[in-house]
Amino acid sequence: MTGETQEQAQRQPLREEADAITRDTLVGEALGRVGIEPCIVGEEDDLMQVTEAMAAKPGTQTAAVVDKERRLVGMIPMRLLLAELYLRVAPEEFLVGMRAIEEVEEFGKISRARTARELMQPAVCVTMGDSARDAFAKMHEHKLEGLPIVDEGMRVVGYLDRFQLVRLWLQKHREMRSSAADAEAGA
Repeated sequence: MTGETQEQAQRQPLREEADAITRDTLVGEALGRVGIEPCIVGEEDDLMQVTEAMAAKPGTQTAAVVDKERRLVGMIPMRLLLAELYLRVAPEEFLVGMRAIEEVEEFGKISRARTARELMQPAVCVTMGDSARDAFAKMHEHKLEGLPIVDEGMRVVGYLDRFQLVRLWLQKHREMRSSAADAEAGA
């Protein structure tokens, strides 16, 4: 085995262990000390209010839509809001690539939307007790940049995004490397 191949073979168990730790880490820990404040809008808010709320929270890529009791009822990803805002600015961009019926339906929904309720998509969220793996899986499956975090009453208590998951992965892998280096130095 070459030196480089041997080193890679030695690192593999460390990486697998760090991956397992990361997978089981809870959302609450993934938030770390610096959480991102969620963008919360009411379901009756007009799209100007939604746009202003999202502009006021530049680190948030998804607006949580809540009902009068402040419970999560839906969400508006930045992608969807931006599509609505630019529908009349560059309509040809929407029409060029439409091939699937789902794309036509989304275009129709965007073109008619006037309130958060009319533009929102179904809620996708996590709780502080969910794992980082669960959060990643939901973001990946629904093509989202971030998710609202809710309590047991479906009230929004935080926001978790892909960047925070990257930081979590990096932290866990650095910790594992540091522990391995300490163990090696002590041996």
